[in-house]
Amino acid sequence: MRNKKTFSFDEEKDAEEIIAHGFKSNTVDYSKMYIIAKYFRDKFGYGEIRLERELIKFCKSNDKNFNPIVESESIKRWVRSAMTYSLRKIECVKVSEKEIDFLKRVDNTKDRKLLFMMLILAKALKFRNTRRDKKDTLPSKNYYIHYTNLPDIIRLSGLKNITELNLASILHKYKEHLTLYNPERELIKINFIDGDMTDGIEIEMENLLGQYESIFDLEPAIICEICGKELDKPSLRYTTCSQKCSTLKANKRRAKWKKENYK
Repeated sequence: MRNKKTFSFDEEKDAEEIIAHGFKSNTVDYSKMYIIAKYFRDKFGYGEIRLERELIKFCKSNDKNFNPIVESESIKRWVRSAMTYSLRKIECVKVSEKEIDFLKRVDNTKDRKLLFMMLILAKALKFRNTRRDKKDTLPSKNYYIHYTNLPDIIRLSGLKNITELNLASILHKYKEHLTLYNPERELIKINFIDGDMTDGIEIEMENLLGQYESIFDLEPAIICEICGKELDKPSLRYTTCSQKCSTLKANKRRAKWKKENYK
């Protein structure tokens, strides 16, 4: 399954999860195999030949239809990546009071959450250079995300019914705080990040949404039981976002009652 790559804060943990439980679809997830290859290289010190052999063995054990001859180019890419890059592990990043103050001025809660996740991801991407032969050079003070990171921002936000196009439109509203490069470069520079920050609040990757709610003094989001959309006006009494979802919930409840009582 050739899924798009997703950004991982802890590739070692992800690799161990896959090795323990396999792929969810019982077919090889080609985007995740880069992590598996790096894991085998880092943990066991395999050279290219042994690494290729172990990757083929792993794929065959997780997908009975895997054909190493047909997928030879993919295998070579996994091996090259593992020989060049090591596993990434990012436990936390820091955000400054200046950055938080900027986000607090964003009135739209959905926009603020997406901008916060973009901020966190851009800072995490500073650590993406896991080249084994990297040189000790001073990093740039600039922070960027790639267009390919838009799905990651949506995923981290936990918001439903948001597409990449929706997110692009939202970011365009804040273009005075961003540099939107032309499509060929596929980059967005985040200008509201405090490049000279020395101190800040540590944000742990394990509980991004919880820390977001804590920073902005928010009650935990209430999600519609039916469609998964965040309720605009949260209430402990209402757990659906619309009359349509409320009707569907009632229908499901009636169907369940009939099934339990008319056997």
